[in-house]
Amino acid sequence: MIKNEFVLYGLTKYKEIIDKIINDLKVIHDNFDIRLILTEALTNAFKHGNDGNDGKPIFLRYTCDDIKIVFEIEDSGTGFRNIVIPDKALDETLLNESGRGLFLIKCIADKLELRNNTLVIEKYLTQ
Repeated sequence: MIKNEFVLYGLTKYKEIIDKIINDLKVIHDNFDIRLILTEALTNAFKHGNDGNDGKPIFLRYTCDDIKIVFEIEDSGTGFRNIVIPDKALDETLLNESGRGLFLIKCIADKLELRNNTLVIEKYLTQ
């Protein structure tokens, strides 16, 4: 089992961290999905959770075994409130100013959970 944690302040290093995670996990078939999931989740944490303040930390934790990877992205905000994640692309809420990132994550991930100020994402690996 692989476990790791990163702390980000702002988004200046997020691409390097995502590259490192993908390299460490050696998940060839899931590279695009993992990159998209993490890009959307970290951007969401920075913009909405931390209000764009690069002085506030974002914690990125993950565990991975042969079957699945679980990401936890924790921001310094007060938590998710009244979040509606569209169920389908035709949902009128998809055109709202925000929410598409979580929609994309929900489409790609096998499980998405909002816990206070932490986004928990589970993705089964392609075998």
